[in-house]
Amino acid sequence: MVKDYMQNKGLQYIPRYIIVLAVFLTLPWIITSCATSSKTSIAPAEKAPAVTGTTTAETSPAVKPPAEKPLSEQEKTEQILSSIRTAMQRGDFTRALDLFSQFNKDVAASGDMQRMKATILAASGNIAEARSTLQKVLAVDAEDQESLLLLANIEGLAGNTREQKQLLEKLVSINPKNTQALTSLGDVAYAAKTYKLAETYYKKALSIDPNNSEALLGKGKVDRYNRNPQAAENAFNRVISMNPDWALPLQERARLYRENNFLREALVDLDKAKELAPQDYWVALDRGNVLLDLGRKEEALKEYERAIGINGDYFLAYVYSAGIKDELEDYKGAVRDYKKLSELNPDYYFAFEALGVLYMRDKKWADAKNAFIEAYKRSPTHSTYALLAAINWYRSGKAQEVKGFLEKVIPTVEQNSIDWYMFRLFYDFSGDTDIATRVGNEKKLDTKARMLYYLAQYYDIKGNTNLANKYFMLVRDMNRKNMIEWRLNQWEIEARGLQNQSS
Repeated sequence: MVKDYMQNKGLQYIPRYIIVLAVFLTLPWIITSCATSSKTSIAPAEKAPAVTGTTTAETSPAVKPPAEKPLSEQEKTEQILSSIRTAMQRGDFTRALDLFSQFNKDVAASGDMQRMKATILAASGNIAEARSTLQKVLAVDAEDQESLLLLANIEGLAGNTREQKQLLEKLVSINPKNTQALTSLGDVAYAAKTYKLAETYYKKALSIDPNNSEALLGKGKVDRYNRNPQAAENAFNRVISMNPDWALPLQERARLYRENNFLREALVDLDKAKELAPQDYWVALDRGNVLLDLGRKEEALKEYERAIGINGDYFLAYVYSAGIKDELEDYKGAVRDYKKLSELNPDYYFAFEALGVLYMRDKKWADAKNAFIEAYKRSPTHSTYALLAAINWYRSGKAQEVKGFLEKVIPTVEQNSIDWYMFRLFYDFSGDTDIATRVGNEKKLDTKARMLYYLAQYYDIKGNTNLANKYFMLVRDMNRKNMIEWRLNQWEIEARGLQNQSS
């Protein structure tokens, strides 16, 4: 269910802060190119000499420590850069930007410093100013490769794929051997699911630099997509051997292992990735998935909750956490997570379906009705949602409102189908003998079980408890567990004490 939905939507999520901060923290040119040719380090203040003997003012006058030597411009620059780095590691972008005012005017205006400022601006979410900063640098030198690459990355973070691609292509036209640009073009093509083109870019980058880790990683991903697991594993192994402290290739190899049912090997890689990147949302999510595949639901739930702790504003971890809580019968927790899920991703109609089911369990008829209506709005082909909404509408004491709703729904249902006749039953509130005969003759067992459940609900709403119980037990006996009505029916059986009675 989740996988199909994600594939249909083509959803991707890249945490901006993590990517941009990672870029910033791995840019050695920030320190080296901003410093002068002198390599003098910042010296600690000298200690005052020890004083022995008596310490009275009369016998031993106080010894003043020598004045601290003023910092050179290079030392000031290095000190400010160190403070900016610390602020970035803490995620304090405002402080990092404020520190720029302390730079010497000429240093602050340099291309390297402006690129760093643009990086911080992008990390803070100020894409427009980051773009403007780099455009000013490029106005001076339109072929500045570092600025073009950084601007391309920023456009990518902003979701402006066309602009990103244009900048990267311009960069390659300036320097056909720019492996970073070629690899980034491969990444753009991979994200667009044009895998052959992606492979072409990765191979071109590798022909120039066979040890380019990013290109090797991209090639491994393409090999994985092309169902060439051995080639993919070889690529990931090389990247990991060259970058033992990089979490991403471990994560990608774990995905390869999971797809090929090497779950324990996948978990080993994800354990290591978790150590290296404890704040990576996707590592937490992938680790939860592997634990879930291994049947370790409680551990998986902890990982999904850890992912939520890292980024509680992205919906996917809630899909899994809500489902596990539901299975473990933590219904209050499941409702809480499904509600959050429905807020974060209103198009995910399964969340509304689950809420409707759980509200029905608790006999919260109005809430259940509203949840099923929301599910039906988002997936009108599932007429079941409309029928369940109608049932809960009746149970909430608003019978006079139901007909207006059903008048809009019935024309959308295939006429003379068994579903259509069931809708007519709830609209007319008569004709149960005819529909009961049709249900009895139904050959599709899932459909038959569903219709028996709705007959039971019909009789229960009308106050005919004996007939309602009969049909609830008939549904139970059919044992068709792959439908939402099955859970609802089981709860009815338990609430009515019918577990040990025969139909």
